[in-house]
Amino acid sequence: MSTVSAWHAQLGEVGDLLDLRSVFADIATDLADVERYLGQLLDEGPQAVRDTASHLFKAGGKRLRPALVLFGAKFGQYRYADVRDVAAAAELIHMATLVHDDIIDRAEVRRGQPTVHALWGEQAAVLTGDYLFAKAFSLLSTVPVGSVVGVMADVVHRMCAGEIAQNVAAHQTSLPDEQQYLDRIAAKTAVFIAQSCRAGAMACRAEPAVQQALYDYGYAMGMGFQIVDDLLDLTAEPKTLGKAIGSDLRAHVITLPVIHGLHSSQQRSELQSIAEREEVSGDAVRTVREILERAGSFSYAEELAKNFVNKAKTSLEMLRDMPARASLLAMADFVLERQL
Repeated sequence: MSTVSAWHAQLGEVGDLLDLRSVFADIATDLADVERYLGQLLDEGPQAVRDTASHLFKAGGKRLRPALVLFGAKFGQYRYADVRDVAAAAELIHMATLVHDDIIDRAEVRRGQPTVHALWGEQAAVLTGDYLFAKAFSLLSTVPVGSVVGVMADVVHRMCAGEIAQNVAAHQTSLPDEQQYLDRIAAKTAVFIAQSCRAGAMACRAEPAVQQALYDYGYAMGMGFQIVDDLLDLTAEPKTLGKAIGSDLRAHVITLPVIHGLHSSQQRSELQSIAEREEVSGDAVRTVREILERAGSFSYAEELAKNFVNKAKTSLEMLRDMPARASLLAMADFVLERQL
């Protein structure tokens, strides 16, 4: 099977409602090469890292961030050679954050597979994440447009700040605030997606106004993406999700549906009692689902996600009409339509 065909086969497992193969058609060959290149980069590392990082890499993923880097580059003077390292670095940074997040959340499963720390221990997982970060910035240091490395450094800085804010919030007893939640997911998710779009455009020397439009698109789409992700954590079936439902609640991460329920549900006292437990059981998660469903919390979160996706689409209006623009519009729809 060719690299492109193998990558297409992997995409077939991503979701039922939107064919990402058609959405990514404009960059399919180059994205498949990024996939091959990532495998090569990981094979060059020390044996211990090859084992741990390759395990995470082979578990798959949507490769959303490298795809957005390539799409952003299409609005500049596109040359794949100018943007390959940026696309690969974006995925390496994403992989590093997944490894570290799984340690913090004590997650045993990721994408239906055991996590790195579950198989090799926390020390190996921390070192793997550190190695992936270092490899990413080693790649970015070779990109001729010097500001790209600064953009991606800002991503890591903001994600760390978001993780710290989430950790602090998990140990507070006060009622969570929706704006604090939005600020946190902006730092942890939306800025990375936004800067991936911008970095691709920047590497291929797109106009500043174009870079800003792509950033605005990525930011709004990233906000919608994370809200939907948090919804799926409570509403999807475990087999579809690839991990146990309610993992955020179990890790004392209070997401938008729960925040809405804590403010709006007639059963808010019961909901808060569950959220504050040291251990949250499967039965407790099911109770939370029922409370939030009755409170309209899932519908509320879905509506806010739709608003962000509409903002993302509006941000693309000033960009020239081309296949990459149509693909970005379709990717925004995927945010709402995906099942995992």
